[in-house]
Amino acid sequence: MSEELRFTTDAGLIDRLGRELVGRQETALIELVKNSYDADAQNVTVTLEPHALVIEDDGTGMTREEVIAGFLRLASTLKVSEPRSRLFYRQRAGRKGIGRFSTQRLGQVLRLQTWIDNTSPGIELVVDWRNFESGRDLNEVPVYLGAVPHRKRGTSIRVEGLRDDWSDAQIRRCWRGLLALQQPFPVVPVERRPNADPGFKVSFLRDGGLFDDPSLVADFQTEILSHHHALIEFRVDGDGMAEWRISQNNFGPDRGWAKIHHAYRDAIDPPKYAILRDVAMKTHYFILLPELLPTVVFTRIRDTLRAEGGIRLYRNGFRVVPYGEPENDWLRLDQIYAQRGTVLAPIANRNFFGVIEVYDPAGEQFEEHTSREGLIEKEAFLELTGLATAVIVTAVSRIAEDRGRKQSAGGSTQRKANENLEKLRDAARAARESEEESSREAAGKKANDQSAGDTGTAPHPKPAGGESSAALIEQSIDLIEKQRAELADEAALLRLLATLGLTTSEFSHETGMTFEAVRMDFQAVFEIALAARAGDNAFSTQAERAKSMLARLDALTGYLNELASARSVRQLAPVSVSKALGEFKVGVSKLAEKAGIELTIDVPAYDPLYTRPMHAAEIASMLLNFFSNSLKALRRVEGERLIHVEAAADGREVVIRFCDSGDGIPDDHKEKVFDLFFTTRIAAPAGASTAEQFSGTGLGLWIVHQIISKAGGDIEVVDPPAGYSTCLEVRLPAEEQE
Repeated sequence: MSEELRFTTDAGLIDRLGRELVGRQETALIELVKNSYDADAQNVTVTLEPHALVIEDDGTGMTREEVIAGFLRLASTLKVSEPRSRLFYRQRAGRKGIGRFSTQRLGQVLRLQTWIDNTSPGIELVVDWRNFESGRDLNEVPVYLGAVPHRKRGTSIRVEGLRDDWSDAQIRRCWRGLLALQQPFPVVPVERRPNADPGFKVSFLRDGGLFDDPSLVADFQTEILSHHHALIEFRVDGDGMAEWRISQNNFGPDRGWAKIHHAYRDAIDPPKYAILRDVAMKTHYFILLPELLPTVVFTRIRDTLRAEGGIRLYRNGFRVVPYGEPENDWLRLDQIYAQRGTVLAPIANRNFFGVIEVYDPAGEQFEEHTSREGLIEKEAFLELTGLATAVIVTAVSRIAEDRGRKQSAGGSTQRKANENLEKLRDAARAARESEEESSREAAGKKANDQSAGDTGTAPHPKPAGGESSAALIEQSIDLIEKQRAELADEAALLRLLATLGLTTSEFSHETGMTFEAVRMDFQAVFEIALAARAGDNAFSTQAERAKSMLARLDALTGYLNELASARSVRQLAPVSVSKALGEFKVGVSKLAEKAGIELTIDVPAYDPLYTRPMHAAEIASMLLNFFSNSLKALRRVEGERLIHVEAAADGREVVIRFCDSGDGIPDDHKEKVFDLFFTTRIAAPAGASTAEQFSGTGLGLWIVHQIISKAGGDIEVVDPPAGYSTCLEVRLPAEEQE
């Protein structure tokens, strides 16, 4: 005969589970705070008293049934059946069923009080963990449930008889475990979203006084973020119109909201996005250089950004991983900076602390992978990444321009170096004079006061400016080190440009060698094809268009080959501007014709207009750059497309004027267009080709300015003639008549 039995549980199991499931007291406290997060609390206060710990929140509270089923029942399935919170639909953060053991791990007695509204009485649960001794059945140990007067909604957990002391370092570890629950600052205003999550804030108090963690509370929100160098933002409204801006710029003026579309870099009035809606970004930008950050916080800011830096993504208020995690370069910022291509300014993930927030409650734009790790890269996601990268690169380029980092053209680097050397000479002179004066005073004082036993040393006098000679020398050293960094970056840029030039010349050379054979082969193909399709007007039109395109490519390649040949001649020689303009017209006339541009060249008859010795290719490069800029400007306007180039002698100078009827240069940009990295064009997305990324980066006119300055000339934007909107005037020294 069989006997029906039941498993029994020893009460000591509670103590064992508490120690094994929650090994550290910091883990126990974090889990309790996470339970407040799961209860849709907005604010949590943790008060550390000498022998007790109190956690109070303003969450939704618990009913009697929830206390019994969720807290008193071991291995409850509440968080499995309800994986999202009820009010703000948060993904539950607390581990399943560990909360009760966290209170046992922290102290000897638990007093839990909870209220579901502001008018009804609350519930109090009292548990004395000391009663759960080995040798007693678990169901024999009582806990007590009662009522308490009403108060505001929320939950209070008081743990008495703490088992451990709490150090500041342990509190900091708790903060590290809690920072990831919500984004540090909202981007999209919460008023516009139904049941939008307003955020989650935890405050620590010790003995009734506010406990501000120096590295993760006060510093992270106030000291670290307040030391940013700029704030970069974009927003996309419900119709798909995108705007971006720079504010709180430490190096120059703020840029107000301006329309943008990453795929229409030259558009004055860019179109709306096809799919992307209701997205916003806010990111703090930091340049991690000791001279640009306060000394007392530099190390802290640098280390924090190395660990936490990047652009995180939130969808409907919830963090989407792995975007913004360490080693996750979803916007290709690290890649852009590592390549040192078009952007030399700091633009790695560690230079940013930001958030992109997407509002897509119906899931129409973005869809998560079934693994819940990341979003499926559909059209909206590609538009988002393209926009974000374009805004960040464009903004950083504008900030670099404002900062003056490698952006002043026309010999500014040499001028700064001379100024720094002069300061160093002043410092050395002041130190030498101070030493001589000190020696004289010391010798005289020793002779006069030796009998009085005075062995003091006369103080070293300071220079007239009030600074010590040592301070002046240190300043000069710092300035020279900065200048060395600038020169190194400029050298890297010049090496890159030289490499591109060599690659272009090799390509044009190899292409040109094949054109003669290709031209003959195509001519034979055209003749046979036209004979076979006689009377087919559409085919005849296509064939003529192909022949025209081949002729344009042949002319341009030939022009580039001549430039490459000229560059190979290292010796400087006088250059005929008249001849250079003639060759320029031959090289680009078909391109101009294809673009519907009327190109005119005006040079004096029988006057070669020789310049002082320079490279002929430099004149050609200058003209090509002007032509490329004019093409872009003319595409942005309706009406007649005109380019006029003229050259003439003016005393001891050769003057070249390049004019077009494009959209013009605003007055406030005329002094900036020759600065390094200055551009009004939107940056290319990270996935664009190298050619596209180098287009519109603010390098062209800077290079032209460098060429002209080194030749002893000048360039400026002047008033255009009637019928034109832009005119660049170049003045080069004329050849000296022997």
